[in-house]
Amino acid sequence: MSDQFVIIFSVITGTLLVISLLVFIIYFIILYRRKQEVFELEREQFKQAVLQAQIEMKEETLTTISRELHDNFGQVASLIKMNLSLLTKHVDEGGEENLKQSTELIKQHIQDIRSLSVSLKGENLNRFGLFGMIKMDVDRYEKAGELKIHLELPTEDVEIDKDKEIFMYRMVQEILNNVIKHAEATEVFITIKMDENDSFIRIEDNGKGFVLEEVNLGSGILNIKERCKFIGGSFDLKSVPGKGTTYQISI
Repeated sequence: MSDQFVIIFSVITGTLLVISLLVFIIYFIILYRRKQEVFELEREQFKQAVLQAQIEMKEETLTTISRELHDNFGQVASLIKMNLSLLTKHVDEGGEENLKQSTELIKQHIQDIRSLSVSLKGENLNRFGLFGMIKMDVDRYEKAGELKIHLELPTEDVEIDKDKEIFMYRMVQEILNNVIKHAEATEVFITIKMDENDSFIRIEDNGKGFVLEEVNLGSGILNIKERCKFIGGSFDLKSVPGKGTTYQISI
């Protein structure tokens, strides 16, 4: 009888020890996972704070460049235009025509500087709005080269969160710059749809395209991905050699 009691006691004790060990392991796993979640959350918050600081610094830099373009380069160009206008009174007929052409070029240069200045200064989003700024950039890009841009905007007024607006605008700028530098495209289609059910910005070009797996994507694309993530959006990139590239920002 005593032997049976010892066996039963040993079994119960062993079972309790195993259960205690399992409970401890489970508790340790839960605790570890919670700490990992907290760590991941803190790391993500830190990355977001760093990104926010970087973006604020970039915006300040762009604002400074915008001011310099407007105040210094624009002023110098205006003085050159004025001097050229004065010179037309003291040259022969052939020289006058050349001076007129130079004056027109300087005039266009001044307009380009002002347009670029407006584009770089993020504060102008409050003045012209996201769609107004994109329209101005489209005009500037078309005037600068042989690129036809088709722009489709929402037909109804849309309220956009001001904090997100600057991110969206800079992403569009980044994509258009990427198209101009690398795509060798002649046409670009920009479609912006924003309503209560679906919001996206799609930019398609008819350029040379590329194989995604064979290309080392630059910092511009990485910036777009980070900006999308920061405002709770997603970024999709598709490209087919010889058939162009499609960029889509979904918010």
